[in-house]
Amino acid sequence: MTAVLLSVLALTLAAVALTRRRLLWGIAVLGVHSLVLAGLYFSLAAPDVALTEAAIGFGLVTFVYLLSIRRTGRIVVAAVECPGLLYPEGEGAVGLLWELLRELSTRTHRELELRWVERDEVQALLSTSEADLAAGDLIPSAAEAHFPEVEFLPTRIVRARLGPGPLGALRGSREAELLPKGGRLFPHRGALLSALERGELGGVVVNLLELRTMYLGGKLREAEVEPLEDTSFSVLFAPDEEELARTLEEVVAELRERGEWDDLVRRYL
Repeated sequence: MTAVLLSVLALTLAAVALTRRRLLWGIAVLGVHSLVLAGLYFSLAAPDVALTEAAIGFGLVTFVYLLSIRRTGRIVVAAVECPGLLYPEGEGAVGLLWELLRELSTRTHRELELRWVERDEVQALLSTSEADLAAGDLIPSAAEAHFPEVEFLPTRIVRARLGPGPLGALRGSREAELLPKGGRLFPHRGALLSALERGELGGVVVNLLELRTMYLGGKLREAEVEPLEDTSFSVLFAPDEEELARTLEEVVAELRERGEWDDLVRRYL
């Protein structure tokens, strides 16, 4: 009777392990599965096999699995804050890109780990694979053209001028590459807006989403706006994450086919 019960429990645990969305939980259930098997072997008068199963199946194999998912079990995201696309809320995030990243996490069975960074940190993080991908206020610069990318939303880079003086842009961005001679670079949006409010700048080079945010905040309502370049927001990937990039392309394509993409864009933008 004991052997039957342990056999049923082992089969149940195997099924549970195979259906876990999170790899860590699946590995934990597999570890318990190995202990149940060890108990089953012991009840069948095979203590040597039971000890081997406990030592190898539960101990060594579980340890190896945990080591293997230490890196591959999560997606490290270099997140550049951008209202509407990706921005922090509490301990998590919200935005159009967050919806895409959550679906990507589900497809790959890898947990998301967000690291909020400034725009000029993205290239180094991807080059060293400290981040698997970068997302948010991100239009690839010329220096980032070699990274795998997935374009998901068209936009335009514009020059918004309020008066005489130099123009400003975020350091490391595509917008910065379009600054005229004498332009000033800033490490983050807060510094750029502060310089604009103090009258140190005659205007900015930004994308349409940033322009809308500044306009709604009362910063550029009197500005003369001149289009500079049609482009797209993209998600950039580390050089060794091409498969992850293809998976995100599939996610975006399926959302469009199901008619859900336009709903997400209207909700967040």
